[in-house]
Amino acid sequence: MRKYNFGDSTARSVSRSVVAAALCLSFSAGLVPATAQPVNPSDEEISSAQGAVTGAQGKVADLAASISESDSELAALELEMGALRESVNKSLVDLHDAQSRAEQARRGVSAARSNLDHTQSEIEQAQQQLDEISRTAYRQGATSAGVSGMSGKANSEDSLDRQTYLRTTAEKQREAIDELDRLRTEQANEESRLRVARNYADEQEAEAEAAQERAQAAISESAAKIKQRQVEHDELVASRAQAQIELDEAKGNVSNLTGRRAEYQAYVEAEAARKKAEEEAARAEAARKAAEEEAARKKAAEEAARAEAERKAAEEEAARKAAEEKAAEKAAAEAAAKKAAERAEAERKAQEMAEAAEAARKKAEEEAANAQSAQQESEQADSSATQAAEALVAASQPDHTDTSTPANQNVSDSTEQASVPAVQNAAVAESVNSELADLDVVKLESSESVSQQTTQLLSGSSREQQIETVIARAMSQIGMPYAWGGGNAYGPTLGIRDGGVADSYGDYNKVGFDCSGLTLYAYAGVGISLPHYTGYQYERGTKVSPENMQRGDLIFYGPNAEYHVAIYLGDGTMIEAPQSGSTVQISPVRWSGMSPYAVRLL
Repeated sequence: MRKYNFGDSTARSVSRSVVAAALCLSFSAGLVPATAQPVNPSDEEISSAQGAVTGAQGKVADLAASISESDSELAALELEMGALRESVNKSLVDLHDAQSRAEQARRGVSAARSNLDHTQSEIEQAQQQLDEISRTAYRQGATSAGVSGMSGKANSEDSLDRQTYLRTTAEKQREAIDELDRLRTEQANEESRLRVARNYADEQEAEAEAAQERAQAAISESAAKIKQRQVEHDELVASRAQAQIELDEAKGNVSNLTGRRAEYQAYVEAEAARKKAEEEAARAEAARKAAEEEAARKKAAEEAARAEAERKAAEEEAARKAAEEKAAEKAAAEAAAKKAAERAEAERKAQEMAEAAEAARKKAEEEAANAQSAQQESEQADSSATQAAEALVAASQPDHTDTSTPANQNVSDSTEQASVPAVQNAAVAESVNSELADLDVVKLESSESVSQQTTQLLSGSSREQQIETVIARAMSQIGMPYAWGGGNAYGPTLGIRDGGVADSYGDYNKVGFDCSGLTLYAYAGVGISLPHYTGYQYERGTKVSPENMQRGDLIFYGPNAEYHVAIYLGDGTMIEAPQSGSTVQISPVRWSGMSPYAVRLL
């Protein structure tokens, strides 16, 4: 049994620890450099700097309040500018509705004129028939010989036949007179309807002209206001930028003073630490020397004890290895036999699994090919339905920015007249159709009735699919320039030329969207026809609380949704076309200035 001198070992360990500690302290002390002493500010300089910090902090607070106030003013101003732009959109929508009503009335006049001409032709034919009956009766009544010649009977029979003939002729004459009276009455009614249609057409044409003048006036007036507001907007932006510069300078000054103070304090602390480290290093050096002497004394005794312990350990290790080698040989033989059996079983199972995997792979490939084909067919069907829906919506809507050409003004009065654009304000369509219910005129479609017809094309799509179609169409336009008045069912269009601020941004020469044009385009893909005005869009669908908004809902701004519109994406974000000079973008939802309700169209 081996014996060890634990007392000597412990002593050696302590000795080595002391030496190591002394060396570390000495080395660490050598790593602390003596840096150049920074300028130590005088008491007066420190006092002045502290006063400057206090003043800067007060100014920083004032500037922060100024920036916050500027941000609020900018947000309110941007909403006001949006309201001015949308007021022009409303005027344009009302203009096109008035033009559609005028075109309907013109066609009513044409139809009434055609009916009147047809009635006049029937009257002339009836009059000719009556004249012929009268002439025939006159000829037959002039001589009895004529009647006798026609009857070929004796005088008594001739007299009877003559009376019968005259009675028959008189009945035909009365029928002809009655038909003539009926036609003349109908003619009077047609003339009355024609006067009504003509008067209505005159009224609607006058209203269309007035609406056109109002639209042009609204563009000019809004352009002037927007130009003024744009100047104010730019001034606020400049003011905010200057305030930010001053704020940054004040913060920089505070940071500089704080940095200088921290640098000096760090220097003082570093000097104290350096001196302390030098003292500890000196003590450690003395301890190191003492430890080295003690270590040298004990080293010889330790070497002798270690040699004896190593000899005994080598003998024991040799005996242990011999026993382990014998046991290892037996275990290796047993393990080899077991491993061979396991390898054979594993190879058999691997073959079975490989065959099953190959069969599963082939089956999966077949199923994937079938699924991919079905997916492609489904996507193609959805794409075709979307294109058809947007085409039908586009066909029903007028050119929004065109203020000069009334609807179908140059279409001739033929049977092949183009369709009248749908009225965007549904209330107007119902009113007009009821006023002309007695006239033979084309019934005006509304954006709502167009939507009802067109959405049938997508009846196979789920609500979630349609919402994602709307979102995808809007997202596809990210980065598209803002163009006041731009956007239709097919995509971006040229904006309004106003002679003012929109022109300064080149909206009239840009292909892009404004806010209501973007939502019009997005929803056309699912067959929903929206007017190009936020206020009329607000009247569609189902109103919901903003707190309960869902993906795809429309978010409006202004007391009556007359300022702005965006599409809610979820997670507190929305997609919008904000204002001139910007692009279609995703923004955080702005709760300030929001209308009382959001609108759900799907």
